[in-house]
Amino acid sequence: MDIWFYVGIGLILWAVKDLFMGYTYLWEPVASDEDPWTYWTVLLVWFALGIGTVVWSLGYI
Repeated sequence: MDIWFYVGIGLILWAVKDLFMGYTYLWEPVASDEDPWTYWTVLLVWFALGIGTVVWSLGYI
């Protein structure tokens, strides 16, 4: 495992934390009740980047 595995785990943990908190950060805070489309899009991007980075670092891609 290299550093990218831990970066991917960090991104996944960040997305999980944002899921429970109800807001996330892109270039400014995005709350789920104020702008749900942007919130869920950003959350999906964090999850996708995290999972993709972990999978790539393990050599499955």
